[in-house]
Amino acid sequence: MSNLDLSFHKSSLNTPGRLQQITNVPPAMFKLCHLVQLHDREAFSRIDELWSSKHVLYVITSGQARLISSNGQLMVNTGSAIVRQAGTLLQHESKRGSLSPVQGIAMAFDFADNEQRLWPFGHPVSVTSRLIAELISELVQSSSKRDESGPFKPHMLFYQLLDTLRDHAVRLAHEDHSWLDIVIAHIHERITHSFTREQLAKEVNVSPEHFSREFKKYTGLTFVEYVTRLRIRIAQEHLLFANPTLQELAQLTGYRDTFYLSRKFKQTVGCAPTLYRRTPKKIASLTYNYTASLLALGHIPHLGAVAGWMKSRLIENGQNQFDQCYEHDLINHPDLIADAHPDVILGYAPHSGMDELRQIAPTILMPFEELDWQEQFIHLGRITGLEAKARALLDHYDTLQQEANRTLDQIMGERGSAVCIFMIGESGAYIYGHGWGRASHILYQSLGFTPPARMKKDGQLLTGYIHVPLNEIHLYAADHIFIDYARESSEQDAVDKLFAQESWNTLSAVREGHLYEIDADMFYGFDPISVMEQLQHIMHKLTSHLSMHLSS
Repeated sequence: MSNLDLSFHKSSLNTPGRLQQITNVPPAMFKLCHLVQLHDREAFSRIDELWSSKHVLYVITSGQARLISSNGQLMVNTGSAIVRQAGTLLQHESKRGSLSPVQGIAMAFDFADNEQRLWPFGHPVSVTSRLIAELISELVQSSSKRDESGPFKPHMLFYQLLDTLRDHAVRLAHEDHSWLDIVIAHIHERITHSFTREQLAKEVNVSPEHFSREFKKYTGLTFVEYVTRLRIRIAQEHLLFANPTLQELAQLTGYRDTFYLSRKFKQTVGCAPTLYRRTPKKIASLTYNYTASLLALGHIPHLGAVAGWMKSRLIENGQNQFDQCYEHDLINHPDLIADAHPDVILGYAPHSGMDELRQIAPTILMPFEELDWQEQFIHLGRITGLEAKARALLDHYDTLQQEANRTLDQIMGERGSAVCIFMIGESGAYIYGHGWGRASHILYQSLGFTPPARMKKDGQLLTGYIHVPLNEIHLYAADHIFIDYARESSEQDAVDKLFAQESWNTLSAVREGHLYEIDADMFYGFDPISVMEQLQHIMHKLTSHLSMHLSS
């Protein structure tokens, strides 16, 4: 029997030439046009300009950032997908405060040639799904190996992606919790003031009984429990950072009676506010650098994000006896944090799940780009009760820094410019300003080198980072270039071609031998131990070369 026969009813077999019923297939709505890999915030901005007349599906493969749409601000994490309609904007926020370098995939698509031009995805929202991550990985592979995958597979996977996003949009439309989102936002805004369930219910035009029922279903807590927990969490966070009086703490949390505050605090936390700072705490660190900083203080976290560059050091120092995860796992799976039952959560601000984290434990989030690494370390010392040790470590670093500058004054005098370049193969390299670690803060803040003129021109790169294509790397050259070479053989070919170009070989740093190889793993962290090692490594490279040059 042929496939066509399956569309016939049995009765039609006795009626030759007659079809009982034919189901019309809906026309194809969209066609996939372009696919490109994104490496930085500038690329996100260029997509809006280049593909403004097409719809775009973004999938974030690593990092975390804020995006701005006509409906407000969105936080995207590793694994997130967002689709925007043609003629609208979805911009990567360019000001300071982004969490980490964002990479991803952008797909431009357009309406197919039909009259049914529907938009089934709703407003841009961030969708995180394991299925999306798997589909996009397969789609990228099938698009780059089209001959092997066949002509249909990329389009099949693309439609699976669209189907997943549409299902999410449909679910959102049927789960209307918009009034609850407004209520919770109002609670956080007014937490220092008094308010009642009846007042909030009236504002969103629902009955107090319906308010209580839906609030409990949505948050897992009653209204009173939610407000009490939030106020006590805020009290704990203030106590971790400073030493406020009970009266000050009451004002900060919306309580009018200090005795009532103390009673609620003890019921929730298990001890009085006056004793809280001195109690040992299980800490969950959501970032590699905070985990490393805690270990530098001698405080082993209960749960910590651990990068590859840390693992060997942990084993050597006998500090690996704690639950370890990758950053992206802790960002995307708060249940891992909840299951650890921490007393304090540490991470970078902003964080899209701040409210959810606060339901687990008091949460301290610090703005990564806006606080100097030494200020962040002092705060960590204060939170752990090890501030004196934190200051002693920074004093030791200051001594090393002063010694390094005296040495450079003797053998170099005026510093000139310097830059760290981290090669990533044929797609180019990353270059960092002093707000992102990677030893640039050592060059510019500790040792007095200046950034390349192009970085000064760009301005924001003094605190951010940029992805530089291979054919533009020479524009960011400096008197001294510290470079991490691509390690994979497939990437090395592209780098070798760069080094064969005249624009590279005519750079003064290359001609004069001021090109120093570094290891990206060593230059990743900005905890005190890593920073001291980076300073010593930089000094070894500079003094070895300069001493050799002077002796000749």
